[in-house]
Amino acid sequence: QLASQPTALYLIAGFLSILAFTPLPSLPMLGGAVVLVGIAWSIGQIARSGRTQREQEAREEAARTPAEPPPVEDLLGVDTLEVEIGYGLVKVVDANRGGDLLDRIAMIRRQLAVDLGIVVPPIRIRDNMQLEANTYRVKLRGAVVGEGVIYPDLLMAMDSGLASGRLDGFAGKEPAFGLDAIWIEPELKPRAETMNYTVVDATSVVATHLTELIKDHADELVSREEVNHLLEQLKKTTPKLVEETVPGAVKPGELQKVLQNLLRERVPIRDLETILETLSDWATHTKDLAVLTEYVRNALRRTISNLHAEEDENGRPRLFCITVDPALEDTVNGYIDRGPAGTTMSIPPALAGQIARAVSQAGEPLVAAGHQLLVLTSPSVRAQMKQILDSHIGGAVVLSYNEVVKGLDVESLGLVSLANETTPAVAGVA
Repeated sequence: QLASQPTALYLIAGFLSILAFTPLPSLPMLGGAVVLVGIAWSIGQIARSGRTQREQEAREEAARTPAEPPPVEDLLGVDTLEVEIGYGLVKVVDANRGGDLLDRIAMIRRQLAVDLGIVVPPIRIRDNMQLEANTYRVKLRGAVVGEGVIYPDLLMAMDSGLASGRLDGFAGKEPAFGLDAIWIEPELKPRAETMNYTVVDATSVVATHLTELIKDHADELVSREEVNHLLEQLKKTTPKLVEETVPGAVKPGELQKVLQNLLRERVPIRDLETILETLSDWATHTKDLAVLTEYVRNALRRTISNLHAEEDENGRPRLFCITVDPALEDTVNGYIDRGPAGTTMSIPPALAGQIARAVSQAGEPLVAAGHQLLVLTSPSVRAQMKQILDSHIGGAVVLSYNEVVKGLDVESLGLVSLANETTPAVAGVA
């Protein structure tokens, strides 16, 4: 046992070396020490060689043994929000190479919390070698909701409507709004801005696109967990209101549907206190979530009005819109069924298409003047008019008269009528 331990032999050799300096015979002591050191060194070499061989055999065995796949359950989860990038876009993520997309995403999440009142979940970024080098793709719960092409070393120039002259570059598309654009070299930026082009870098293109996609699908981000989180935050300041309303007046799932209805039309839910107070007041009268949503919108009329008002030539807020002929409102109202199970509409597709075309025609002067397509109609048919237009005209805003805050100037630039009648522009005050 002693001979199998190199450390013990080294200790004995050291002890013999010390004895060599005593009155005992020094030559036998030193000779014995040298012999023991040699034996200990040989034993150590043999042991190390054996370990190396065993480790090599273990590595070879591991290489021959197929790796155990991860549990199938790990493949079931999906990320709420995900951005896939081609290999040519890695630099926009890598901070060491000047990429600031991660910082931009952090700013987007903070800004949307202010604008919409929701906490956007973390956004995962991963490279996808199957994509084209300069392509990125945005996924929501595993499904693609948008994609675009950018060039990190170039700038995107867009015609602001006042641009004059042509720029050297190649054509592209601004992905958020589908605008025509030109990719130019960075040194052309001063010239492009002088020619009234709007110039942005590639990361800004992605950030803007991602922001618009999140706004478009914000209702899908409001899960039961998110609703519970929002209620817990509100409970810190108004615990009695939360206790009386949820689940006193409405169930958590019903509150979730109302919040989703609001966000679907980009109405912020940041003023959750007003939303709960309104639901608490009206949930005893009706359980129709569509009707409750309209009551909440009325309570948020100041927020909604400020969201869509524009400055006129005098710097005053003004709502530019087109209005709906009362006869057409009566026609739509005749197809609405308000029953115990909720509100439904069974309008013929041909009539819905005719209404959408009438809105598009009446809204031409509004859009030509640089305003958004905004339809002002009666509260009883507002939601149904929005439903009709969503199937035919993307991005149209539909407000009811009750959602216009008192004192806001309203200017109608047209009348929606199935008789294709038009009226002169009318200015007024709500």
